[in-house]
Amino acid sequence: MPLHNALLIFLKYPEPGRVKTRLAASIGFERAAEIYEKLIRRTLGAVCDFKRRDPKVRAVIFYTPEDSDEKLRRKFRGPWEFWPQEGQHLGERMRNALRCAFAMGAGKAVLIGTDLADIDIKDIEDAFRNAGEDAVVLGPAADGGFYLIGTGRPVDAPFDFSNWGTGEVFSRTVQSLKSSGFRIHPAAQRHDVDCRRDLERLAADPVFTASISIIVPTLSDSRKLRPLLNYLENSIWPGDEIVVVHGGAFENTVPHRVSPRLTLAFAPRGRGIQQNVGAMLAGGTILFFLHDDTIPPPDFAYLIRKEFRDVKAALGCFELAFLPSNRALSLIAEWANLRTLLFKLPYGDQGLFCKKDVFQRAGGFGRRYLMEDIDLAGKLRKTGRIAMIPVKAYSSPDRYLRKGILKAGLQNHMVALLRALGRDERVLYRRYYGVEP
Repeated sequence: MPLHNALLIFLKYPEPGRVKTRLAASIGFERAAEIYEKLIRRTLGAVCDFKRRDPKVRAVIFYTPEDSDEKLRRKFRGPWEFWPQEGQHLGERMRNALRCAFAMGAGKAVLIGTDLADIDIKDIEDAFRNAGEDAVVLGPAADGGFYLIGTGRPVDAPFDFSNWGTGEVFSRTVQSLKSSGFRIHPAAQRHDVDCRRDLERLAADPVFTASISIIVPTLSDSRKLRPLLNYLENSIWPGDEIVVVHGGAFENTVPHRVSPRLTLAFAPRGRGIQQNVGAMLAGGTILFFLHDDTIPPPDFAYLIRKEFRDVKAALGCFELAFLPSNRALSLIAEWANLRTLLFKLPYGDQGLFCKKDVFQRAGGFGRRYLMEDIDLAGKLRKTGRIAMIPVKAYSSPDRYLRKGILKAGLQNHMVALLRALGRDERVLYRRYYGVEP
């Protein structure tokens, strides 16, 4: 049986007062924990990128404290396993993690930390490529430590030291490895965030400075929405928010905070109307319009942030897929994705995201009831790049199954044609849904 490679990710649960204590001395416990969570999410985003390229690699999060298992599984969903760290000090815990990986059949193992501002997928790829029986890849951190170690067999000597808070850790580790007969392959230097001056690096990176407002237009009650909202609340970064806009009978009700990161607002029925209201209330720099029957990928907040590093990006979306699915539904999704690539007109089912200032300059959604997604895409494709992230968002096929797949597909295209011919929105809405808007 061929050996697998193992990627080991070390992290602490981001609890205020227990993480980034040096940084907390100058900015406070809550803020320091938020910074650390952002660093975790960015690093895990890079891990997801790597796993999409090399899905056979076994990824394991080694965490501490041991009693945070359930919270971590809920907060950091992804293609990885969760194992507690074991050992009295950091060196012993790293040694035990590497031993465990090789005992479970790894051919090569790469261990990384999660407090880095700039780790890159290439760092991980290069580490697996260059590690071997007698070669250790070591990634130096700017503060004198190391953020990555990759090897083709267990190593012991470098981890015997109990002191891991000094600026000599990298050089000490190099000497210990050489004395043990290993060749050292240095990786690129990266930067962790330990003190106030390190925050300047974060301030220059849009991944850290952006904030996302997820706008969910709905006609459903809170009980039906709760699974989606739980998923979103556990996936967003510090500073992000969710704005649910209920349409219909409560249009005169004042918006209110349901939780620190969830706002419930009300508007007249009509997805374009509801989403425009959500955009007005949103405090984020990026707006993510999400249908209430669509589940974005677990790392959506990272992927959206990364996309808007490109200043030319005007509008983004994910690939469409249906869950559950069948061959006919797969063909519908494939056509929607092809149409997005060819004509730059994504569906709202794919999740649409854009910068708030771009949305405002475009005048928001111009249509109130139907085809508001096509209207927005048509306006924004004139101003910049329309990007489809090649990661799936899963939408419910209920309307196709309820109406019949062929009938629903033909109806969609007929409504689009009538819209292009200038038919009244209310008439189209009544034809599509069978009720008055």
